[in-house]
Amino acid sequence: MARKSRKAVNQVILPAAPSEKIYRAGLYARISVETERKREADTIGNQIQLLKDFASENLDIDVADIYVDDDISGTDFVRPEFSRMMNDIRDGKIDCVIVKDLSRLGRNLIETGEYIEMVFPVLGVRFIAITDRFDSKTMQVDIGVQIKNMTNEMYAKDASQKICSVMRSIQEQGKFAGSRAPYGYVRDPRDKHMLLADDETAPIVREMFEMVADGATLHYVATTLNEQGVASPGRRLYETGISKKDKYKNSIWYMQTVRRILQDRIYLGWMVSGKYASEFYITGQKGSKAVPPEEWIITKGTHEPIVTEELFNRVQEYFAKNKEEHALATKYDHKSKRESMFRGHLFCGECGKAMHIRRKVNHGRESYWYCCMIHEHYNSQYCSKKAVKSEQLESMVHTLIQNQMALYLDAKSIIAELNKKNTSQVRYKVYKEQINNLQRQIDRYMELKAALYEDYAEGTITAEDYVAMGQEYAQKADELRIFLSEIKKESRKYDPEYMGGEHWAKLVTDFKDQKTLDRKMVEAFVNKLTLYNDGRAEIEFNFRDELEEVLLWAAMRKKEVNKYAG
Repeated sequence: MARKSRKAVNQVILPAAPSEKIYRAGLYARISVETERKREADTIGNQIQLLKDFASENLDIDVADIYVDDDISGTDFVRPEFSRMMNDIRDGKIDCVIVKDLSRLGRNLIETGEYIEMVFPVLGVRFIAITDRFDSKTMQVDIGVQIKNMTNEMYAKDASQKICSVMRSIQEQGKFAGSRAPYGYVRDPRDKHMLLADDETAPIVREMFEMVADGATLHYVATTLNEQGVASPGRRLYETGISKKDKYKNSIWYMQTVRRILQDRIYLGWMVSGKYASEFYITGQKGSKAVPPEEWIITKGTHEPIVTEELFNRVQEYFAKNKEEHALATKYDHKSKRESMFRGHLFCGECGKAMHIRRKVNHGRESYWYCCMIHEHYNSQYCSKKAVKSEQLESMVHTLIQNQMALYLDAKSIIAELNKKNTSQVRYKVYKEQINNLQRQIDRYMELKAALYEDYAEGTITAEDYVAMGQEYAQKADELRIFLSEIKKESRKYDPEYMGGEHWAKLVTDFKDQKTLDRKMVEAFVNKLTLYNDGRAEIEFNFRDELEEVLLWAAMRKKEVNKYAG
């Protein structure tokens, strides 16, 4: 049976009475994958137009803002525009959310149900799903909505399994299943799953193989291509309009890019697929995991080779010869043989690339410096960042960490001292009584809800009353739980044994007496360290929110005490 269009929705539009509340609405639209745009009914533009038309026909709704998550999955709620919308709700900017249908809000049963049943009602938000004819202003969340949510989640998993099956079939046939042709190839205009050698870039690939086979290093190849003005794969994507991301606009050839091309068997005319696999339809978790090489799908002779097997093997011998040296470089710098204390955390503020440690010898004296690899390998034309002496950087970071630990200890000491005062103890006692009272209320509502089934089984109440009263008790219990959570959070601030910033408490215990910086200390405290040419250094600490909360609370408590003391 053909699927009927759901564009035409019968709506009963009632004029708003003069005293009727006017809702400030946020229109939320979402589409999950690029290919869905081909289905006219599911374009972002059509979603937004439907939402605008609905809002314009209902006089009690004013559109405050529009939120669009384009190319974002609905299987979780980690979405930039959805997060912005929730912040606007909390700030009081909007009090109504309108979506095309429930699946636009989300395809995860539990989380979507929580937003519809708990979060939106507690925040005083009206929720409307147009084509599902759901409006929280006039109806309660019923089993139909729950089933609809479950169907959406099952659809997402089923669609994932079908897509994986189709992709696997394409791969097993030796066809190309990627979204973009590899550098050196173009898609066959007659069959998008077939590759043709690109007249412009295939000769460049062949030249790269020949240079390394003749003894050139990866650094020499990358530098030569940059000096010749040959567009890198990223820059070519930008220049041809395939990608509009600014990061590709001025991208250059890096040794990693050259290595990736020279090790790819696709240039032999082979199709190597199935390196990664999705398990969303099994686990419900997004992402993919690496597949062992022995399980890869390798099909030979699927398209025109750019290099011969003999040339390809000569280049692989180069990599085999240098394998041990490059393996050491992942932990130690292969030139200095010294472990980088900041590996994975230190970045150049001028070009954004990682900085590594290097050994330098001047007049027989050895010293170590942290250098930007782009500046070192490709000179100041591409990055002007100068090297920083290791002793200076390590000393500076150690001092900053010590300062942060001192701030934490001082703040915690202030709070602990103030919490010993009688006024704080009285407030803490009041909070504890509130907590006990709220917990009793929650338990009572849950007991009432549990007793409903017995009343229904005995015929004392109808099925409709059973569902309605059950929803009412559950909602009240959920509202109280949210309030209870906030009260518990506040009460901990007045606890005589205040334990705010649990992660920082452990870090300080482990490292407060450490006199010198080491790799373990960096891993524990530092998320990211960025160095600039003007001498600035930006350091992003782990668990920064925790530390700021403790510092802020200490400042507020001091201000509070001084206010009443004066």
